[in-house]
Amino acid sequence: MTRGKLPLVFPLQESVPKFEFENENLQGKLCDVWLQNEYQKLSIRNEPRENRKRYRTGTNMANDGTSYDKESTESGDDMLISDTDCNSQSSVVLSFYRERDGLVHPPKRRLTTNEEGSVSTIGLNNCNKAGCPSAGACGGNCADNNGANIILVATAPITVNANINSNNPRTPNSPSPSTPDFEPQQLPLPSPSASPVSGDNTKPPYNPIESQLIPPSTQGELIDMMLNLSNYLSDRNQNHLIFKLLQNVNRSSLSSLNGIIDHSLRRDLISNLPLELTYKILSYLDYKTLLSISRVCKSWSKIINNTNIWVNLLKKDKLITDDKVIQQELTNPDQNLNEWSSDSTKFNLAQILYKKRCIIYNRWMKPSYIPKRISVKCPSSKVVTCLQHDDEKIITGIDDKPINIYSSKTGKLLKVLEGHEGGVWALKYTGNTLVTGSTDRTIRLWNIATGKCTHIFRGHTSTIRCLDIIHPTVIGKDENGVDITFPEFPLLITGSRDHNIHVWKLPLSDGEEANDDDAPFDCNEVDNPYLIAILSGHTQAVRTITGYGNIIISGSYDSTVRVWDLLNNGTCKHVLSEHSDKVYSIAMDFESKLCYSASMDHTINVWNFEHGKLVNTLEGHTSLVGLVELVDGVLVSGAADTSLRIWDPKSGENYFKLEGHSNSITCFKHDGLRIVSGSERMLKLWDTKKGKFTRDLLNDVSGNIWQVSINYKRCIAAIQRFNSQGEDEAYIEILDFSESPKAIETPQEFEME
Repeated sequence: MTRGKLPLVFPLQESVPKFEFENENLQGKLCDVWLQNEYQKLSIRNEPRENRKRYRTGTNMANDGTSYDKESTESGDDMLISDTDCNSQSSVVLSFYRERDGLVHPPKRRLTTNEEGSVSTIGLNNCNKAGCPSAGACGGNCADNNGANIILVATAPITVNANINSNNPRTPNSPSPSTPDFEPQQLPLPSPSASPVSGDNTKPPYNPIESQLIPPSTQGELIDMMLNLSNYLSDRNQNHLIFKLLQNVNRSSLSSLNGIIDHSLRRDLISNLPLELTYKILSYLDYKTLLSISRVCKSWSKIINNTNIWVNLLKKDKLITDDKVIQQELTNPDQNLNEWSSDSTKFNLAQILYKKRCIIYNRWMKPSYIPKRISVKCPSSKVVTCLQHDDEKIITGIDDKPINIYSSKTGKLLKVLEGHEGGVWALKYTGNTLVTGSTDRTIRLWNIATGKCTHIFRGHTSTIRCLDIIHPTVIGKDENGVDITFPEFPLLITGSRDHNIHVWKLPLSDGEEANDDDAPFDCNEVDNPYLIAILSGHTQAVRTITGYGNIIISGSYDSTVRVWDLLNNGTCKHVLSEHSDKVYSIAMDFESKLCYSASMDHTINVWNFEHGKLVNTLEGHTSLVGLVELVDGVLVSGAADTSLRIWDPKSGENYFKLEGHSNSITCFKHDGLRIVSGSERMLKLWDTKKGKFTRDLLNDVSGNIWQVSINYKRCIAAIQRFNSQGEDEAYIEILDFSESPKAIETPQEFEME
């Protein structure tokens, strides 16, 4: 290593000080407190003797009327300077200054003399006389118990005492202390205009610089003198002095000082705040920042390792928005801890749950990640008309009689439900109860666990085209503030091509095994105890239906949307008739009292179903809008013009137009984070937040994508393929993104340690 590259022994010697470390006003005089030039103390005077001279400053310092009149005895700065306490080397200043409006003003004060008082030893020569009352500070002029003590009193009270030898001639204007009529002498008070203004800054006590100039005899005294003298410098010059001292400090000492300074300047901005405020601040941070600051210290790690922080983050990032789902996940800790955390003792369950959901979501959005894929050939080549799935099962309805149930994990065909005499065009399940509607004009209820049909509802005179299940929910409060829950039990609503809507009480299956000999409940419409109401009004087929609480909204090929109120015996509350063509799909937001209807007239209408008013019309599609779905505040529509659109459900703003399909959108599903859409030969994934295409999920489809269903773990698609002989076949494709890190050899996808 060359000499030029060796580290400097004194690193700061060649450094240039910044502005705040440069000198300023080097010619300014020293003073007890930093004053304007007009008020700097007269600590050193060259005149040999000045007996009780009154000094006034009348220099104009501002044009605001704060200067003093030279001719007035009631204005100006009165200073008393005497030859007994001032020589060429020392002086006593008997003024006390206060600052007002940026200027230094003299205080109101009264100068008096008194027979008794203490003796000031500052600025006087030493005396060697025995018994000197001033301990040798009188300069040899002490009196033998006959001397008078002159006390100079300023304001409240600032006094300086000087011993005067009786042999010394007194100043002409000084009264003799032995005179019987001697009384304290009073000077005129300053005018009211010169009254001091109390400031916030506390002034240092009077401490003349001469007292700091005693020659030091030890290292400690030298250090004390340097520290005391540095107080007479301005802040900027003090900085300069410190910088100059540091320039002569070697590298090792600088390193030690740096450690001390760095530690003293640290502030714990998290632990010192109230927990409520801390959690509020942390709620604005993303998971990467939270993980970074958790490594700072143990106290921060303990605060961040809090369940509420990670539960709120799950909701904010829309990884889970349902409190019930979060609770269900947290009640199964073994799977989360064992599969998704290498050290389960370091993190709480909510943090591990967030890690799990985040890893799975990132896999969806990473084109290079290849999910586990299972292809299942369906027993029939008929069109798959409806599909629903969860973590355990996939249930499909086809344009044929059977209903097939597959395993979500393995793709194995678990059950085939038989009983319908025509194609199944609508299905939905809750718990262990499956409801299906068919072209045979019947509704059947099934026990999923046993595969047995438990009920057959008759009454419709044409194909059941749509259905929904309404669960008991809180819809408001009564006049006493008590929650109103409606309905009291689950309801089944079915829409048919016969123009009618039927409302049924839904009997739920308990999951117990049924005897093979048990026949299903089968009853006609008139005698059916489960039939609650028939809602009539539409003049054409009911194509779509949805319900929540006491409200049912239906869309029909008669171009109208109808709002029904079950609390009012199922009467039609509003007929919304702004569409000019068939209504194909409906979505509802019960809290905001808005519903959305997609129509063949290329538009989506936004309605206030409480008042029956058209709020907005969303335009942009150029063909039939056959699908609309609202999830977690995100409205998505799919149309025959090959595009999807993402809308703001409240303002109607079109956030994004998603283009990439070459044919009509036949199906799509979204969860607020991702959209999976299908058309002929294409199954695509889109990022909802960015409005961008992410990846093709299937590249080997030769026919149509009939149905699609997604959750955070899997994508299930019902597709059509053509074999080598040109015959069409139906397949169920399972794409699994949820394999645990321990089950596959992959790099760490989410850093939690």
